[in-house]
Amino acid sequence: MKRNHLSRRAVISFTGNDRNSFLNGLITNDVQALSIGETTWAAMLNAQGRIQTLFFLWKTENTLLLDLPDDQADSFLKTLRRFRLRADVQMERQDATILTGPPDSPRPENALIHAPDPRHPALGWRAIVPTSQPYDEDTRHAETESLLARRLRIGVPGDEDIIPGQTLVLEANMDHLHGVSWTKGCYLGQEVTARTHYRGLIKRRILPISAANGKTLPAEGTITLGEQDVGDIRSHDGQYGLALLHRRAWNATALQLNNQTITLNWPDWLPRDPEPSEEQDT
Repeated sequence: MKRNHLSRRAVISFTGNDRNSFLNGLITNDVQALSIGETTWAAMLNAQGRIQTLFFLWKTENTLLLDLPDDQADSFLKTLRRFRLRADVQMERQDATILTGPPDSPRPENALIHAPDPRHPALGWRAIVPTSQPYDEDTRHAETESLLARRLRIGVPGDEDIIPGQTLVLEANMDHLHGVSWTKGCYLGQEVTARTHYRGLIKRRILPISAANGKTLPAEGTITLGEQDVGDIRSHDGQYGLALLHRRAWNATALQLNNQTITLNWPDWLPRDPEPSEEQDT
């Protein structure tokens, strides 16, 4: 059975009568619109509208489950508890793990919950399973590599592509990957996010790139257009990668990364923003 065990993820459970309204007032997506058995992609922002934590939120009949990077779980819980005040919500880490697989692979039978990846159908499915769930080590390694390759080719950012406290929602393409609701009520960082969206002020996005002639991308470096620095590389695997690119590079055909020619592969799911005005591009 083809599976990808995401060993560096943690699961937090939320119970209590106020769990839905509590989280809905803090995160980018609409908890109230989530149906039982579904998952959604969302973020917790700081007051300046920068992403602090990316995660997936799941809804069961009596619980909300949140899967996020393991190294951020404790600090995330600490932050949430500061906002709880008198709300009837209990939160704690769970003894569970995350499995994923490509769209055509079977889902684990004893999963606590499973659903299609909400960002893009080609990413396959995600599932929360008990930590005791066995998996094949060789298959896990092979699928980890292929999962990363799918994400890079589709152009979907992950946790490692953002810089906590710096990356904007629109820079991570959450506006086109179902990670933010424009119709729900207020949440932390909502004003900056809405202003950036409605005024078209976004200057950078995380976009897929590839090396020319099938060469391997360097592990780090600055992307240049002529004499201008226009971005930097993020996730990468072989000849494919993701980069945070300034909009002046979005229509360029002569990008360089450490003197190596690279190509910007504009995703088919991402509409091109209109050309910026002089004022916006300063």
